[in-house]
Amino acid sequence: MSMKTLCQTPAKLILTGEHAVLFGAPALSMAIDLPTRCYMDFSPYTSSLEPSCLEIELSDFNEKQSYPLSVWQQRVIEIETRFALYEKQALSIQSVLQQPVDLILLTFQQFHNAYRLNPGHWTVKLQSHQLTGKGLGSSASVIISLLQSLYSHHELSYSDIELLSMAQRVESHQHGSSSGLDPTTVLKGGLLRYQQGCPLQQLTSHPFHGWIIDTGSPASTTGQAVNQVHRDFNHQHPIWTEFKNVAQLIEQAWQDSDAPQLKQAIKQNQQLLESIGVVPPTVQRLIHTLNQSSESAAKICGAGSVIGEKAGIVLCVSQHAPEALCQEYGYEYYPLKFSEKGSRCEMVL
Repeated sequence: MSMKTLCQTPAKLILTGEHAVLFGAPALSMAIDLPTRCYMDFSPYTSSLEPSCLEIELSDFNEKQSYPLSVWQQRVIEIETRFALYEKQALSIQSVLQQPVDLILLTFQQFHNAYRLNPGHWTVKLQSHQLTGKGLGSSASVIISLLQSLYSHHELSYSDIELLSMAQRVESHQHGSSSGLDPTTVLKGGLLRYQQGCPLQQLTSHPFHGWIIDTGSPASTTGQAVNQVHRDFNHQHPIWTEFKNVAQLIEQAWQDSDAPQLKQAIKQNQQLLESIGVVPPTVQRLIHTLNQSSESAAKICGAGSVIGEKAGIVLCVSQHAPEALCQEYGYEYYPLKFSEKGSRCEMVL
């Protein structure tokens, strides 16, 4: 019997903890209302002799392609070979997944390895938001959307731990070292406190006025930025204690709805991110201008960039839109919209 689903998954914004979360510091991550939509259609084959087929449409890239089971499995073998070379430091992380479709093929194969995919014709159509590839967890939103859709189509019950474990394995092929923060945030929604080895905490939502500034897609990938930071700052480096302290200040200010303290802590967090070399000079100048005022506080959100002049998204906490400054730099900006709901999957006609 044919079945069609629609899964909608929010984006994520790191309030604090990017990079530092991999060194044991807490991270605060919020789901924001920039959905990734995954339409999935399945038609079973009448004959068991017909090979399964996966048809993928990526609306954002104007791509549509069909992959027989044997072809996509061979592609995944090649992906896994490159990932093994990356783990031996013989290949860069950005060489592992070479095309946008690779992430989808890998997710399907991970599910197939665990549960066996129902034989038939699978059709996937993915639509994302206008800020894809700028540090808002686009990869995680795609992976979670696909996995939730596949669980629904196979009528399987599952725990969040099972789903997130699989998502983290897939995401590691994209970013090198996945903390699991992005997939957890977009699955759960709201504001989350995440720390390795500690239970996940859902924090009370305190709406505040904020803006997301698009400085452009970083010239380096998340994986490249993470790897460079790992090379330059080892686990014992004292800067990670400073990151941990500022994360606690931000969390406390959030819980207390203390706007002045929140802004001050965000400014401190930005200074630390500059210290580890992930904020390009042009973006630093923009943020320094915003942070000179007591009315606003800004920091990069996401991995930033270790080359070029673009850093993805900048969060600006302020009552007033940073219109004039963004015009001066040629940046687009958008109001920050919090998403209480995480990923949701439904049957469609």
